[in-house]
Amino acid sequence: MEIEYVPVLAVLRDLYARPRDASRFGAYLDAMLQGTGDVVLPIAAANPMAREHALARVVELLDLGAEALGASAAADAAARLADVDDRLRASLVLADDVAGGWTNRYLTEATGRFADRVDRKRNAVAALLWASESPAPDRIRQTLLGDLYRAAYRRRLGPARTLRAMLAQEGRTAAFAGARPALPPAQTAAARATIAPFLDSATYPQQFAALYGDAPAVSVGYVPLGLPARAGFEVALEDALSGGEDPVAALLGTPPA
Repeated sequence: MEIEYVPVLAVLRDLYARPRDASRFGAYLDAMLQGTGDVVLPIAAANPMAREHALARVVELLDLGAEALGASAAADAAARLADVDDRLRASLVLADDVAGGWTNRYLTEATGRFADRVDRKRNAVAALLWASESPAPDRIRQTLLGDLYRAAYRRRLGPARTLRAMLAQEGRTAAFAGARPALPPAQTAAARATIAPFLDSATYPQQFAALYGDAPAVSVGYVPLGLPARAGFEVALEDALSGGEDPVAALLGTPPA
């Protein structure tokens, strides 16, 4: 796989240094579209009218060396996925989830992970860092590795339709990124039992509640299932790790007809 890393954080910094007026929004559109009428720079998930907290976070990311971390992670992913016949462009983008800002974190994240179609014409991967979170190098690296693997997975195998398929996708993605379980084993086992009746569900509110847990489900108007935060993702990761499956080998398997 060929992966081109495209730095965009300095572009966002320069945007956020401008006054919050129509000229800033115009500059945002110019930077994103570059006169083409289509997205060239993958900053659609950024809040063009964000307040001062976004500028402070972007500066913090730049000072931390986030772009170098992103480029290193992209190079690592390209080497590990060398046998995958595809080409991607990767960027780290700040998403504004502070105080009811531009995005709802859970819905934005879920849309990126589980969209019901795969746009194979566009190959940009925008790995989202969140304005509400202090950046950490390991987290930045895991985020980009995971988003690149997920993009390659979806482009090869297609969108996940059932909860079972979503768990397989996300477990392999997290294992590729080097994530480790965060829930105690007993809680993960209990969560696995709770979501078992829904594994073949194609009903999105049930899938969302199983993956993200009760508080996120309630926050977007879905019925909770009695689960801690991100319980489904924890089950997916533990299953992937305990099964011993190589996520790269899974990606290189025979794609569905």
